[in-house]
Amino acid sequence: MPSARSRADLEYPLRPPWLTYRLGRGATALVAALLTDWRVEGRGGVPATGPIIVVANHFSFVDPPLLAASFPRPISYLGKVELWGSAAGRAFARAIGIIPLHRGQPDRAALRASLAVLERGGVVGVFPEGSRGRELPRILKPGLAGTALLARLSGAPLVPVGIVGTDVVERPCDLMRAALRRPPIRVRIGEPFHLPARSLRDLDADTGLIMAAIAALLPARYLPTEAAPGS
Repeated sequence: MPSARSRADLEYPLRPPWLTYRLGRGATALVAALLTDWRVEGRGGVPATGPIIVVANHFSFVDPPLLAASFPRPISYLGKVELWGSAAGRAFARAIGIIPLHRGQPDRAALRASLAVLERGGVVGVFPEGSRGRELPRILKPGLAGTALLARLSGAPLVPVGIVGTDVVERPCDLMRAALRRPPIRVRIGEPFHLPARSLRDLDADTGLIMAAIAALLPARYLPTEAAPGS
């Protein structure tokens, strides 16, 4: 993403565009149902109204659309600013209402944008690991502090999600290979929770709580050895 690109080129709506979001959500649900054994657990515990921060693990490029298809409310995702580096990427990001995020550095504009969505009673989706990485096998990585800061400043509840099985899809061509086996894909939505009252200086501890909530929804094979049950 060229640094010369103006912030005006990264405009986003306070809610995902209704039509394009619904079309993308429906298409993802159809593909997931046809090619995999896709199931969603815990939908009933999601608050029907009010601000929510959805936090999930990130093992595959299919995680964001799959989470959108699985979650009962529209999600405004924080997404890497590099998506705006091409015309196709910009069109995609705007079509589903992605909030641009400069990874690896404090991004006050992304924080303000996320707070604006939450103030309007919307849902912000974050993958606290920051990126899915390239290492195999996939394991849950430590989270970044930005998600905890957003939760602290907004006061919004967090809804943890464990996405299980998408690590078999590394590239688009893997979708058809996976279809031959119909791999089990599970999206496990946990109970909403608030961070305990404490200082903003304790963001590392808050981040640990967020990642622990996600880890509790994942099988042991996705957890670091020191975090796996019984280790």
